[in-house]
Amino acid sequence: MVQRTGKEIRIKQYPVGLPTEDIFEIVKVNIPEPKDGEFLVRNIWMSVDPYMRGRMRGSQQTKSYIDSFQLNTSLDGACLGQIIESKNNRFKIGEYVLGNYGWREYWLSNGNGIIKINTNSVVPLRTYLGVLGMTGLTAYVGLVNIGKLNEGKDSVFISAAAGAVGSIACQIAKIKGCHVVGSAGSDEKVNWLLDEVKLDYAFNYKTVGENNLSSELKKACPEGVDLYFDNVGGKHLEAALDNIKTFGRIVFCGMISQYNNTIPPTGPSNLFLAITNRIRLQGFIVRDHYDLQDEFHSSMSKWISEGKIKWKETIIEGLENAPKAFIGLFKGENFGKMLIKIGPEDAVQ
Repeated sequence: MVQRTGKEIRIKQYPVGLPTEDIFEIVKVNIPEPKDGEFLVRNIWMSVDPYMRGRMRGSQQTKSYIDSFQLNTSLDGACLGQIIESKNNRFKIGEYVLGNYGWREYWLSNGNGIIKINTNSVVPLRTYLGVLGMTGLTAYVGLVNIGKLNEGKDSVFISAAAGAVGSIACQIAKIKGCHVVGSAGSDEKVNWLLDEVKLDYAFNYKTVGENNLSSELKKACPEGVDLYFDNVGGKHLEAALDNIKTFGRIVFCGMISQYNNTIPPTGPSNLFLAITNRIRLQGFIVRDHYDLQDEFHSSMSKWISEGKIKWKETIIEGLENAPKAFIGLFKGENFGKMLIKIGPEDAVQ
């Protein structure tokens, strides 16, 4: 039998500041045959996400909630593929599965932690890496569970509102009858938020300017903000603190403006407002809330079937282009979810 080979992507060194393509390498490796109880998957789709930057740090660098990627070893992350060989009675050839073995063409598993995909769904397979996957769950958990969204009452501000998580958070808040304001980094994104997502107010933070974010938010929410869903940090957080209501809530989902800092960022100059306004600030990690997956999936599937959820995707073809796509996340090059198409949707040959 001819030895099967596949490509995988590794990092040779940890980046300082914004990652560059030269720290990545594509390696050709031999793919072993599945043993009893195992199956072999050929990847079709993989996700690149900002949190991965936090894994590109040595042990001496900033503490994180997740282990660092190891140098000269395949990276990993959310992926969707099709089983092409199996010696596991629970997983059949041709079935589609979700795993955490991105950044490569093939992977072996014994089934632990692997989720089968319902191919009868009316949505594309790749949706299970986005709106129906961890991305959607993150938005749902942050708003409903952590943010304690008050249906029909809250005024909600969401930064990076045209990003993968932000765009879904905006729509959940709108479905719940809230006044929703979003910021984004281009006029195209702002127009989509206003025309398609039907936000009450959206603005381009680049043209507004970081020193004017607070006054812009004041125009959008003259009576103040009840809930801020923070994907950015920095000046966006300061603007939210300036406009938050007494007993308001701030949910820390991400701080993409700070992921590539080489020196410690300056803290918000107005953090004292958290005391005077008795604000509740809470960060969260979505994997702590997997018990809400069924609740989320039921709600999101219903909203999609009712045409209440729209989503955008930036699709990059080819595993070899994954590093460039990943770096693009920090330059605002994605519109919605950034996905890499690794192979054909029917991988069984």
